[in-house]
Amino acid sequence: MPNISFHGRYSRPVLLVLLITGLYFLSNSWYPSDSVSDSVCGIEDTSSCSTGKDDIILPSELKRIEIDLLSILQNVKTSIETSSRSYDIDYYGKELGFKIKTVQSIKEYNEKLRAIWSTYFFNTAKVSSEPDSRLDGILSYASIIPQHMSEKIPQNVYTTSLENPADLPEQFRSWTTNNPNWLTRFVNDDDIDIWLENLLPSSQVIEDLKWLKKNKQWGVVRSDLFRYLVLLLDGGVYTDTDTACVRPIENWGDNAMTHHSDNPLIEALPRLFALAQQNVDHNLIAAQSSSDDKPSLIVALEMDSPSLMVDWRDESFVRGIQIVQWTIASKPNHPVFLDVIGHALDNIKQLREAMAHGLEIDEDQDILEWSGPGAFTDAVFRYLLIRYGFHPKHVSGLDKPLRVGDVLIMPVHSFRADASEGYQGDNRVVWHGFFGRWKPENQ
Repeated sequence: MPNISFHGRYSRPVLLVLLITGLYFLSNSWYPSDSVSDSVCGIEDTSSCSTGKDDIILPSELKRIEIDLLSILQNVKTSIETSSRSYDIDYYGKELGFKIKTVQSIKEYNEKLRAIWSTYFFNTAKVSSEPDSRLDGILSYASIIPQHMSEKIPQNVYTTSLENPADLPEQFRSWTTNNPNWLTRFVNDDDIDIWLENLLPSSQVIEDLKWLKKNKQWGVVRSDLFRYLVLLLDGGVYTDTDTACVRPIENWGDNAMTHHSDNPLIEALPRLFALAQQNVDHNLIAAQSSSDDKPSLIVALEMDSPSLMVDWRDESFVRGIQIVQWTIASKPNHPVFLDVIGHALDNIKQLREAMAHGLEIDEDQDILEWSGPGAFTDAVFRYLLIRYGFHPKHVSGLDKPLRVGDVLIMPVHSFRADASEGYQGDNRVVWHGFFGRWKPENQ
């Protein structure tokens, strides 16, 4: 990422102007005008008309005050880190099964992402000093400087199966019928290798995926990795073949609430940055600020044991608060996917080394913790914790979608509707048949 200097360009009294403007209009709502004529201008005497732009008068002492945006960023960064450090590792580990063992800073998180990319995604045929724009895009999400706001999730729905696409369940057609402007793409097992060779030639991730294909007992991990890889590299929606789209994708989360942190600057920062830019139409920003702020990642809760008052272990879940893995939507380059891919490939590396040394391998490995919903849930909440200081407990009891920064979290049952068709409420948007069609025949 290029270095951005905030001095000079951004050292302007933006925040104070916003604050005083808000107080001004708020005070007007407290004291309504005595007569209708106060708000109506004459037909001939247009000088009595007020646009409101010139009504705000700053005291002279406030005009001399400038707010350095760099100081605001530091304030936000400190707030996020303070909240992150309050994460109770013991509680979340013992009570809810989370395996987030340490609380990383944004810098440490980025270093981890760089290491994963260097180990598994780096093209060995490239010169090491050659810049990698893909990695820069991934790291940009971890920056507290707002980015990717106006981008949309690519309109592609991906799925994969070991079976012939002609044999897909009838319910799967709903992804096409309910989303006519989206392309539905079936990627068979061989096409996965071809696709990766084109995007990541001479990389370790390709070798590992081919090894998983050869060793069919680990085929579930290969299926898991494909969904993360296609969302990381291309973006769109991944969904299993035994699902149905109940409501159009564009309507997912359209009644979402916004999470408000202890520091209101965290939520105000995107708009503040937009207003601080030079040569922009501030009226246009105000009109588009909400409609253009698209989520970068859409996930749904599968289990919420604190709210449902059930023992998640008895229900065969791996987390007390667990994220659905059979349907995920994302813009490309989201770091959550690089994180979970790195976790899975580290386990594969250990497995391959053990097999190479002739060690006895327990084939009853806990795949749910390697690449399944356990690993994915940890990756999602690790990002939310590091990037926004957001703790898992804050999603418990959701009855509406919740927007946390660039992430949209759908409540329990959103991706587990009761039927494959028909309106079942705003938030029941995906049906899952639990057919297990991604498993090899011997599993």
